[in-house]
Amino acid sequence: MSIHRCCSVFWGVLLLYACSTDTHTPLEKARPPAQDSEGVRLVNRGALFLKQGQPRKALTVLHQAAKRVPKLPSVHFNWGLAHVRLGEYGLAIPSLQRAVELDSLNGSFRFVLGDALSAEHRYSEAVFQYQCAIELEPEKALYRYQLGKSLRATADFDGAIAAFEAALDLEPDFVDALYHRSELLGRSGRPAEAETGYKKLLVLAPQHVAALVALATLQTQAGRHGEAMSTIEQAIAQEPRHAQAHYLHHQVLNRMKRAAEAAQALQMYQRLSTAKRHYDQGQIYLLKGKREQAITSFSQAIEIDSSFVDAHLSLCIVHLQANDPQSARRLLERILDVEPEHVEAHSLLGETHLLERDFAAAQQSFAEAIALDSTSVRAAFGLGRSSLLSKNYQQAAVALRRTLEWAPTHLPIYVEAHYALALTQIQLKNYEEAKTLFKKVLELDPDYPQAGTKLAWLEASF
Repeated sequence: MSIHRCCSVFWGVLLLYACSTDTHTPLEKARPPAQDSEGVRLVNRGALFLKQGQPRKALTVLHQAAKRVPKLPSVHFNWGLAHVRLGEYGLAIPSLQRAVELDSLNGSFRFVLGDALSAEHRYSEAVFQYQCAIELEPEKALYRYQLGKSLRATADFDGAIAAFEAALDLEPDFVDALYHRSELLGRSGRPAEAETGYKKLLVLAPQHVAALVALATLQTQAGRHGEAMSTIEQAIAQEPRHAQAHYLHHQVLNRMKRAAEAAQALQMYQRLSTAKRHYDQGQIYLLKGKREQAITSFSQAIEIDSSFVDAHLSLCIVHLQANDPQSARRLLERILDVEPEHVEAHSLLGETHLLERDFAAAQQSFAEAIALDSTSVRAAFGLGRSSLLSKNYQQAAVALRRTLEWAPTHLPIYVEAHYALALTQIQLKNYEEAKTLFKKVLELDPDYPQAGTKLAWLEASF
C-alpha cells in the first residue's frame, strides 16, 4: 500500500474521529465530564467544515467553541487539524499540544502533532511524539513510516532503517517504506540490499520512476551499464520529463562511449531542468497571490519546452481565475493536440466553455472526459451543470446522480451536486425530492443560504 493510500485512509478516520466529542481512549475507561451542549454543537460543526474541506470556516467556529468547552480535547485537536490543512503548521502546534495535554493517551493526537513538528523541521520533538503514538497504537504502519522519515532527517540512518523495516513488518507492500529503506541502505554502504529492495518495490509498483532511477544508479556504480541502460530507458518511458533520469542517461551513454547520444541526453536534461525551475517559480508566485508574475514564469517554462503539459495546465487555470476563458481555451487546445486523451484538459475545456456560456460545447467536452475516464467526478459534475444550464433536465439528472454516487470523498462537489440536482428536480416538478436534496445540502453545509431560501419557498408553495 502506498503512502498516499495510507494517508487517505488515515485522514478519513481522523475526520470521523474529529466529529466525536468523547475523546477518551478505551485505556482510560472514564466517562466524559458534563459538557456545554452549545460548545459541543460548535465543535461538531467545526468538524463538519473540516470534512467539507473548509478549514477557514472550521477555525471561526472552533474559536467560539474553545471559549465554551476549553477542556474538551477534540476542540483543540480540530483547531490544530484545521491549521494543518491550511499548511499553517506553526499555528497548529500549540493547539495540538493542548489536545495532547488533555488526552495524552490518544495516538492520533500525538501522530498529527508529530507531523506538524516535522513540517516545522523540529524533528527531535516529532520523533518523541511518533514514538509515543506507536506505543499507544503499535499496529499503525504509517506511524512507524513517519518516525523513519524524521529519524532520517536527524541523520539517524540506522534508526530510520529500523523504523521503515518495522512498518514493512506490518505492511509488507508499503511501497514508500520500501523505497526509503532501500535509499538509506544504499547511502549506508549496503548496495546489494538496496538493489534487492528496489527490485521488490518494482514488482509491487512497476511504474515507480524514482525507484527505477535509483536502481539504475546502483547498476551504473557497479559498472553494469547494459542493465543500467535498460532500467533508465524504462524510467524515461514512464516519465519522459524526468530530468534526473535524462542526466543519468547522459552519464551511462558517456561510459558506454556513445558521445553523440550522450550530448543529446545532456541537452534534454538542461532543457527540462530549466523549464522546471520556471514552473516551480510560477507555483511559488501563485501561492503568494502574484498572478502576473506566475503567468510570466509559466509562459517562460512553455517557451523553453512547448510540450510541458503541466505548465500549460497551470497557466490555463490562472487565466480561468482571471476570467479570461479565451486564453485558457487556446492553451487547452494545444494540450489536446499533443495529448488528445488528457482527461483533465477535456474537463477544464468544459469549464472554459461554461464561462463562455457555450453550453453545448461544454457538454461535449465533459462527455469526452467521461468517455476517457468513466469515474471522473469532475467531468460528471460538469456535464450535469452544463446540461442544467442548457435546460436538458433529464440528462442533467442522470449526470448529477452519477456525481453523487462517486463524489462522497469530493465534499465541495458533493454539496454542490446535491444543490444542482435539487434545482433540476424543481424543473422536473419533483418537488418532494427537491426538498429532500435541499435538506441534505443544509445538513452538509448549514451556512448554504440559497438552499435555505429555496427550501423555504418549496415548503410554502408545495
